[in-house]
Amino acid sequence: MELPISVETARMHLRVGDDTSLDGMIAQYLEMAVGIASDYTNRDVASYTEETLPPAIKAAVLLILGTLFDNESDALVGRSVSQLPLTAEKLLLPWRVHPYSETDV
Repeated sequence: MELPISVETARMHLRVGDDTSLDGMIAQYLEMAVGIASDYTNRDVASYTEETLPPAIKAAVLLILGTLFDNESDALVGRSVSQLPLTAEKLLLPWRVHPYSETDV
């Protein structure tokens, strides 16, 4: 599947440098992050290209990617974990399509 954010962009966001040994894992997390953004917005985020992806959605996907990359577990001792990073949620909210609304946002 072609994703709207490249692994190179994801690697730069995660600050892993030129280490390509993590590319497989980063690609999997990136696919998950795009899926989470798609589920939240009720849009097919993967259908965008790197040029057409709205900046707010791109930023949210990268934030979700960072959360997935940094946290290998749902349960973190001493930290509160929400389903979606708050900033990512705020960035995606204006792009959310409500399935039962009369108009498409």
